[in-house]
Amino acid sequence: MRKFYLLVVFLLAVLTILPDNVEAQRRRRGGSKKIGSFAGTKRLVNPAISYYGFGGGVNALNYFGDIAPTSGILSTDISFTRPGVNLFVKQKFGDRYHWRANFMWGRLQASDTEVVGTDNFTTENANRYLRNLNFRNDIFELSATTQIDLFSHSGRYTSRAPMNLYAFGGIGILYHNPKAQVPEFYYGGEHMDAPGEKVALENAGQWVSLRELGTEGQNFDKAQYKELYGKDLPKPYSRIQIVIPVGLGARYKLSSNFDIALEISYRHTFTDYLDDVGGEYVDLGGFVDSEGNPDYTAMAMSDMSNQFTQEEFNRIQEFTYSDNITNNTSLLDPDLTWRRAAGYGNAAGFGNNDTRSNIRGNNSDNDIFIVTNIQLTYILGRSFVRGAKFR
Repeated sequence: MRKFYLLVVFLLAVLTILPDNVEAQRRRRGGSKKIGSFAGTKRLVNPAISYYGFGGGVNALNYFGDIAPTSGILSTDISFTRPGVNLFVKQKFGDRYHWRANFMWGRLQASDTEVVGTDNFTTENANRYLRNLNFRNDIFELSATTQIDLFSHSGRYTSRAPMNLYAFGGIGILYHNPKAQVPEFYYGGEHMDAPGEKVALENAGQWVSLRELGTEGQNFDKAQYKELYGKDLPKPYSRIQIVIPVGLGARYKLSSNFDIALEISYRHTFTDYLDDVGGEYVDLGGFVDSEGNPDYTAMAMSDMSNQFTQEEFNRIQEFTYSDNITNNTSLLDPDLTWRRAAGYGNAAGFGNNDTRSNIRGNNSDNDIFIVTNIQLTYILGRSFVRGAKFR
């Protein structure tokens, strides 16, 4: 995805520089007679050819993050592609330049067990399967981008070329709130089929906000966390994030007032928590409600590796880092025990030489997503521009 990002930035630079250089060369060859007309056409904002448009489209979002088939940055599962919509307003303000304000809604979704599947287990993906995390996240994005066309057009909107290619880039903000579906039970003890604590969860089947639960210890007592792990308590991640959209598009003229376009764009984010996974497992005894009672929903959502039958567990364990699958007793609540899988698939996934800190996610890479969009534009035309006093 970084290569795609660099490609679009390179194309934006080329589209900005190359056509102007070609035009300058042509005018120099034309001699001094055309020098008088040069200054007028070099204006970046040219009201004579400016027009507005608005429209919308349907999009598809593909997620790249911790809950993926493999740990590779390009790993995703297209079966989790979900539809979304966007609305926008845009203005052409030069021979090849447009600005656009865009609102988009779309959904990211993934599940460890579904993206890995039960065939062809390896040491890494079996641990990812056993981690058993899932999420869905509705993305609301507001962005402002600049578009640069490959072919310039200095006439009226009705005389635009039948087809054009373009690159675009800009900045935006997104709101997100990852959720996951609550299982039927929280299982303590050695395993769900072995003697141990089994607590029915009242909100089973509901989709709950994972940020509110603090699944990686964000809501723990600061002093307790510092004592246990020798480092500061991680801060809750923000639901509002900066996003950098860059992409490529192809536009086709349907009529004098309608265009249809296909776009593919990369969203660079600055968070590893679009999926609520990015840190380490923690002592489940730290999950308590406002009255200090055990929060079994938070415990279950933090560590889902117990949600298997004994038969399934035995089959999966054959491929996992079995020496890292142990019984755990909470240092914060000695009556609380649980069984924990290795998690992300790293045999050395320890913190302070303690299996309570097994790696849950990879916080070295931020989550990203790809947006594929088909959109329809209606061009308002020159009458709107005159009304706005562009003269």
